[in-house]
Amino acid sequence: MATFSGKEDTMEVYDVTIIGGGPAGLYSAFYSGLRAMNVQLIEAQPYLGGKLNLYSEKIVWDVGGMPPMPAGQVIQQLIDQAKTFQPTIHTGEKIDGITKEADGNFQIHTTKDSTYLTKTLLLAMGNGILDPTPTPFFTNNGELLDNVHVSVTDFEAMKHKRVFISGGGNSAIDWANTLAPIAKEVILVYRQEEFKGHEAEVERVLSGPVTCILQADLISKKLTPNGSSIETITIQDKETNRKETLSVDEVIVCHGFNRKNELFEQNDVGLEVFDNYYVKATPQTETAIPGVFALGDAAKYPGKVHLIAGAFHDAVNAVNAAKTYIDPQANAMGTVSTYADKLKPKVATVWKQYATE
Repeated sequence: MATFSGKEDTMEVYDVTIIGGGPAGLYSAFYSGLRAMNVQLIEAQPYLGGKLNLYSEKIVWDVGGMPPMPAGQVIQQLIDQAKTFQPTIHTGEKIDGITKEADGNFQIHTTKDSTYLTKTLLLAMGNGILDPTPTPFFTNNGELLDNVHVSVTDFEAMKHKRVFISGGGNSAIDWANTLAPIAKEVILVYRQEEFKGHEAEVERVLSGPVTCILQADLISKKLTPNGSSIETITIQDKETNRKETLSVDEVIVCHGFNRKNELFEQNDVGLEVFDNYYVKATPQTETAIPGVFALGDAAKYPGKVHLIAGAFHDAVNAVNAAKTYIDPQANAMGTVSTYADKLKPKVATVWKQYATE
């Protein structure tokens, strides 16, 4: 646990501190500003966007009212919206201690030796910091080989390549379908009998040009002469034991991630992990700790929706709950944005933008 500096008398006290800069955290920053609260957002990674950064080139289809667009563009729009009311944003800063003061405020300490005070906490850190699960595609030092990826950020690099994808969940299937018209060949290998992705995408991958190999184990790999990349991969059929060696140019590994969330061990306020990765919350995002609210993929409650749309829903509930926690006389719900006084000065600018398009 960190030792705090004791300089809280001169510190600004934020109404809301958001831990996590993914969709839930970014929308919370916007909505907190809409409700006239001063807000800061703290993100452990050096960039914002959360897990969307793992598939920045993939098309996101399921955000209401938004046309299909690359995840990277979704991130930028979320960031632009989050900055509407000039929140304080810290990136590359990891929280290593939380305590609750006698006056009811929370004191936060970070790995940059910074200390902050806040009236409420919004836990929007997903399932923590994600590290790829070690696989045979890693070096002995636990690093990825040069032609091995856990996500694709450059589609041009996949053109006319023989792409080997290992995995059978949504990510593996989505990458296979996305790269099929780009790569020379896409080979999707999974050790189970059936893929586990969304039904429509599974049907698409099975009926398209992707070579799908089920019930196959990865037996060995052959590296290039300099040892930096994979040249061939040998797989074995689990039923017949027949082995096959495949030449590969690029490899995408979709074996999941190890989650690290030291926040559960580094707090004195009673924050505990629930069901391995989550914070137990109500559908209104309340936790067992007054003033602490859990949202997005960090939260678990009956009926929880793990989609970007669900993150937005949680963000609204969390901010409204924080508002009434701070001021019990405040309206339980924020004003519809079209009538919000704080947005009126910005309306002319927005209309001017549309008029010039």
